Amino acid sequence: MDQPPLDMDVYRNPPDVDHLELEPGHPGLGDGGYIRRRHALFAACRAARLLGQPPPVIDYTDEEERIWRQVAPRLDALHVRHASRVYLDAKRELKISEDRIPQLRALSERLRQVSGMHLVPAEGPIAYRTFYSYIADRGFPVTQFIRHGSKPEFTPEPDMIHDCLGHVPPLLNPDYASLLTLIGRAAVTVPTGDQVLALKRLSWFSIEFGLIEQEGETKVFGAGILSSIGEIPNSLFSKDVERRPFRTAEVIETDYDSSRMQDLLFVIPSLGFLKHEVETLVGRFGVPLNRDTAMGG
Repeated sequence: MDQPPLDMDVYRNPPDVDHLELEPGHPGLGDGGYIRRRHALFAACRAARLLGQPPPVIDYTDEEERIWRQVAPRLDALHVRHASRVYLDAKRELKISEDRIPQLRALSERLRQVSGMHLVPAEGPIAYRTFYSYIADRGFPVTQFIRHGSKPEFTPEPDMIHDCLGHVPPLLNPDYASLLTLIGRAAVTVPTGDQVLALKRLSWFSIEFGLIEQEGETKVFGAGILSSIGEIPNSLFSKDVERRPFRTAEVIETDYDSSRMQDLLFVIPSLGFLKHEVETLVGRFGVPLNRDTAMGG
């Protein structure tokens, strides 16, 4: 599957746009102030991303801080009870506050010191290949806007709460960071669409919506669950959710629907097990391992 050079990739270097469009049904539709704010943050983050700059320092509004204070403590209470140790230890070490929105630039600097990862400012969802090209270079794209205040527990797209309270903390763990980097390298180098789809499914059922065994209990591992007040209890306790042992051959053949609450999840035996499975899969795809992506290397 031919790919354009990154410096010619329209998704990485998009043309200027006059306005930001929200998808149908978005809670912010019709709110002119919210749309203007989103447009300003969209432009600032896109400009920084395309210039290779760190996340801009944002002066968050009182309303944005209110939304954070409404959601973050409720998520933290769920994290304490149900999050994996990989996530919870890192979140505590990063000292992410429940009272004030953190600056991603400061978090990025801390990640770089500990695990060699850094945060890339993103205006919103970006193309799969572009997203993973950053990860292959030990960067993780993150948004800096906040969901609409009318539905603070819901967002139809990745926002600051999803990224900062879901994806960012485990990036501090060097083993997790190396694992993610290997997936990123594979995603931008595999030659066939079937292999890309396999990596998407692998990432979905682990990094985004994975569960993990920990001392005889099932804990939440994936960021998509960790950043959702509804998904955490649903993933662990709902009778409508099927929880299967994580078998890579089955995972990469299993489709998913990102538009609804998940009803099928896989339970990873350990981070070390996931590392071995990812290394085996990408090795089969012809992606070489090296010291930068091998865990513990």
